[in-house]
Amino acid sequence: EMERRGLLALVADGMGGMADGKAASEWTVEQLLRLFWEREAGEAVPVWAYRSVHAVSDSVYQRFGGRSGSTLVMVHIQAGRLHWASVGDSAIFLRRGGGVFQLDREHTCLNRLYLQALAQPVIDKTAAERDPEAPRLTSFIGIDRLTEVDLSLRPLLLQRGDALLLCSDGISGILAPPEIGEAMALPPEEGCALLEQMVAEKGVIGQDNYTAILLSCE
Repeated sequence: EMERRGLLALVADGMGGMADGKAASEWTVEQLLRLFWEREAGEAVPVWAYRSVHAVSDSVYQRFGGRSGSTLVMVHIQAGRLHWASVGDSAIFLRRGGGVFQLDREHTCLNRLYLQALAQPVIDKTAAERDPEAPRLTSFIGIDRLTEVDLSLRPLLLQRGDALLLCSDGISGILAPPEIGEAMALPPEEGCALLEQMVAEKGVIGQDNYTAILLSCE
């Protein structure tokens, strides 16, 4: 069945500060899994992903009346070909050859401020990082009108030894890339245990949930 349909992995992180974040993220997962099983074999993965993400976002908006939402990162792997999609500030990392690369772009005010800084004669990214609006999401599942979806249009060919991490901002916003890479270099169960240990050692007050899926390409 996996050879025929591919492998789908996803992480949905309920929005802090909004009602029923847990319920919204669970609904997001349930609906995407349903659409995954209903996907026609001939439908291109990027087309399915784009259509499904919008359908689920509309469903969350209608179900919760705009009072709740979720971020989303998901990957689809079939015959060594990776497609991915994301909405919000959760992250998808690829570890290859000792390097760690974030595949998706986070939908936050910080990234918009970075783009504005690039247009200035003198680039000052620290001003963007200090802006109180920087962490605010500009896109999420359940928004009234979804316009920002990060999506791979062409597949990335995976290699033996690659590792993929899908995680909430409770990990990507706390750990540095070298720390994330250290965990991704281990077998998945050990890597996830190390991620948990490193997050706990930070001792962050009000630590957000740290949810992750770690995939090893063998």
